[in-house]
Amino acid sequence: MAEYNPLHKGHLYHISMAAKDRDDALVAVLSSYFTQRGEPALLSKWDRAETALGAGINLVLELPAFFSCHNGGVFAGGAVDILAAAGVVDIVSFGMERPDFNFASILSILVQEPTFFKDNLKKYLNSGYSYVKARAAALDNIQPGWGAFVSTPNNSLALSYMERILKRGYRIGWRPVRRAGAGYLDENAAAALPSATAIRKALYEGRDSDAEQGLPPSTCAVLERCMDSGRAVLSSEKLWRLARFLLMRTPREELATFSGMTEGIENRLKKYAPRCSSWEEFVSACTTARYPAGRIRRQLIHFLLGIKQEENRALQESGPAYIRVLGADQKGMEILRRMRDGSTLPVLGKAPVKVPGPGGTLARIERSACDLWEEMTEKYSPGLEKKRRTITAEYFGEGESAP
Repeated sequence: MAEYNPLHKGHLYHISMAAKDRDDALVAVLSSYFTQRGEPALLSKWDRAETALGAGINLVLELPAFFSCHNGGVFAGGAVDILAAAGVVDIVSFGMERPDFNFASILSILVQEPTFFKDNLKKYLNSGYSYVKARAAALDNIQPGWGAFVSTPNNSLALSYMERILKRGYRIGWRPVRRAGAGYLDENAAAALPSATAIRKALYEGRDSDAEQGLPPSTCAVLERCMDSGRAVLSSEKLWRLARFLLMRTPREELATFSGMTEGIENRLKKYAPRCSSWEEFVSACTTARYPAGRIRRQLIHFLLGIKQEENRALQESGPAYIRVLGADQKGMEILRRMRDGSTLPVLGKAPVKVPGPGGTLARIERSACDLWEEMTEKYSPGLEKKRRTITAEYFGEGESAP
């Protein structure tokens, strides 16, 4: 489960630790065009899949945009469900700030949801806390220190992965790896192992040489190619202009029908849309204790992708409907042959078309995500989602071939 936005030296460390003392292949479920923070990815999912192959990943599977741009529980649930459905994965590996922490009791409470925990959680939610802060406070009431543990980004997401495995009864183990390098939101690109946040900030500000210090050569090559050809998103200006226009022209009643629009938040979005001059200013103005910045950004992306409340609920219930392959090396192709016999979901090498039910909805959202992301690049490529095929080791990003 990864975003690789972009794939940096810290990710290389995690990949090496995930494969430590094992000869097994490495499979990554890679986020689509929009990330869990509610932001456009720096590079397309295809280019990031190429960086993953270059870093030692053998098989790259897609995490559709509906799941990749959602809260931690939905993000983790979609990724774990895909790995479980593939039928070839026995261990998942993820980063944590504190893998040595005794988190078994926390995990048990999250899975079993005892009454005393749910009552405390509801109390904090009713007090205006966001879900993340309410959960942390409810856990801290049980054991001081638990709240701080679950509040860090990687620990929180790791618990979501493990919770999904246990709740669904998947026969998959886990291997947490201590996160190396700068903190998740650290913006110092000069750190020995800078965060993806710091690297993106340096790129947005034109400090390409600073950003490249934290990247492996294989990522640098892909990044430079994409930037030179106008195939990278380096600004939120186009996203903001489109969002502002659509927010201003959409009636409040209609806006309230889109995913995540609850408790009148649509009124706040309508209020500040004409008053703000940038994406960052707008998100900051709309942020509240109940609605943190990440949730605001995700709601805006869901609005732009046309995801309605009922679709959001239905897709969370149904989960992934297919497994799309983004890239594979020679070992990855061997895994694909095993997946064809053992996967519980269809394995696809190209975008699904005319698929009924949830699969069709996921595919429509994915096409919209591709088109929206393309609008933010300097070189728009219409219909790319339907044209691309799996990247294989034979071509390694310079051509495509069906798996």
